[in-house]
Amino acid sequence: MEQLEKYDEYLKEHLSQKRYTHSKNVSDASVMLAKKFGYPDVEKARFAGLVHDICKEEPEDVQYTLMMQSAMDVCAEERSAFKVWHGIAGAELLRTKFGVTDMDVLSAVRYHTIARAGMSDLEKIVYLADMISVERDYPDVETMRKKVLESLDEGMGYALKYSLMKLVRRDALIPHHTVEAYNEILNKLHRQEG
Repeated sequence: MEQLEKYDEYLKEHLSQKRYTHSKNVSDASVMLAKKFGYPDVEKARFAGLVHDICKEEPEDVQYTLMMQSAMDVCAEERSAFKVWHGIAGAELLRTKFGVTDMDVLSAVRYHTIARAGMSDLEKIVYLADMISVERDYPDVETMRKKVLESLDEGMGYALKYSLMKLVRRDALIPHHTVEAYNEILNKLHRQEG
């Protein structure tokens, strides 16, 4: 999709080797999840996974400027948390510099750190691929991988709980998008249980 080589070259120039490798791994994990769960556009999943961290290593002022240009509902909690700026900035860079207009791809990049209610399958795939990419070695990553392979919703439920607990332990502000995503997925999983 969209001349993948062009983006690959851009990432090689703008990311460290470690972050570039992570981007390739998330792309591979996105393809694996797309195939496993019957997502119809595997190449779109490959592309979204590849570019999810396109702004991760841009300077703070560049990320801030791009984030503030975004029309994608940036909340106060996000504006105060540098760690999540790169997703918002990345979507804006893809839109303005590269002319990407596919809102599903832009949303997958924009929400890959915080999630949101009403996520598409592509958004879930990229969010979860980022959590389970092959180089990840945080505590509980094997349980995360197991849950993700059960279903996208099981994976989202486990991943959001993990992320929320991490934020609470750090005394970090929690974007309303994350809370809404958690409540939505929990309600869905409870309904499925009966």
